[in-house]
Amino acid sequence: MRRHIKYFSCLQAPFVAGQLDVCMNNLDKFIPVLVGFNPINMARPDKIDGWHSTFLQVAERMQRLEKLHKAYVINPAVGPEGIAGSSRMKGGSVTKILLETIFLAAHKALANNTDITDGCLLDLLRCYEKAHSITYSHTEMIAAVVKQAGASLRQNGHIYYIGWKSLGVMGIIDASECVPTFGADFSHVRGFINNGFKEMANNDGDMSTQGPEFAISHEDFLKIVLPTIHTNDIIVFIFTLDEGEVSEIEKMAHQIKVSTDNVVAISHGTVWQYMPKELKKLFSIIISVIWPGTLSNYEGCYIQMFQRELSTKWILNAISTGAHVLKGKVYHNYMIDLKVSNSKLFGRALYIIQMFTGQTRPKCFERLLQAIYETDELSEKIKNVEISKHIQHAATMNK
Repeated sequence: MRRHIKYFSCLQAPFVAGQLDVCMNNLDKFIPVLVGFNPINMARPDKIDGWHSTFLQVAERMQRLEKLHKAYVINPAVGPEGIAGSSRMKGGSVTKILLETIFLAAHKALANNTDITDGCLLDLLRCYEKAHSITYSHTEMIAAVVKQAGASLRQNGHIYYIGWKSLGVMGIIDASECVPTFGADFSHVRGFINNGFKEMANNDGDMSTQGPEFAISHEDFLKIVLPTIHTNDIIVFIFTLDEGEVSEIEKMAHQIKVSTDNVVAISHGTVWQYMPKELKKLFSIIISVIWPGTLSNYEGCYIQMFQRELSTKWILNAISTGAHVLKGKVYHNYMIDLKVSNSKLFGRALYIIQMFTGQTRPKCFERLLQAIYETDELSEKIKNVEISKHIQHAATMNK
């Protein structure tokens, strides 16, 4: 029996290339599937340290096997990211849509003992299209929160997401992406979820004792962060109105309001649900996303949960990205304050230096190493080590 393994990638990750190579070498066990959002010919051609292939060569081999129906490349062209290099926005969102569409359709077909039809896939995709329409009908309110979040970061404040259930996971993911994307400290944007790691059903259990970055529960927020809250911070509550936890939300909001008035909400409800008046009074801005009773004939509760997650992801991406733009982390649509923590970001840093200086690639490579090693004089030893060693050194640097 063959195991089906899917790898989703930006067509640059060395780890994914290696795993795909293993799958292609063992087609009796695996059916490799690669998902990306750039044309195959744009996959990274650079040599991967300590390996025999480039990602481009792996992707081209996948294409050849696809013609033989032994592998699959799903490569929708969704256009460039709004902020150059921020693959978490369009790429991340389309990945979520594709994954959920694939597996929801598969589960439906299995449950009904039928084939997956074009109509089923189209129905699911139209649900996400509707989610997009509903979400971006709130652009004015989203823009208001972006402006407030940007003001917080410019004044050395913080953005805190207080979420419930899977929407809390969306907050933690968005916050975690700000570190490599914008060179932010982990404390600048943080996410917290009710019941912490227990709510996330983490395989390794509660990891909150492993360091401050792992403190993700509401209790951690109240104990560690709340005493440090000041007026420059912004707190974003993320919840649905059908969770039966309105009293808990109201209690937390009251506690936070003592320290700052910058408390906003992203709430999800149906046409027959309303936010209590007393709760409304606690938020300076409310992005109230109202959903129809059901948007799909198939497992309505699941598809609506996924839609709410995606809607929340879009809103949070806009908040954190817009706030960092307002702080000055983006120049000419390029993220200029990134951390060189992997090969993709090393290449991006090199490209940015070359683009803005007009110098040759070797010269820019030298300037990048000078920045990484904080020296004007590079030894021959440093110049000749593998790029992976430079990345390891850069990843440990503090600003």
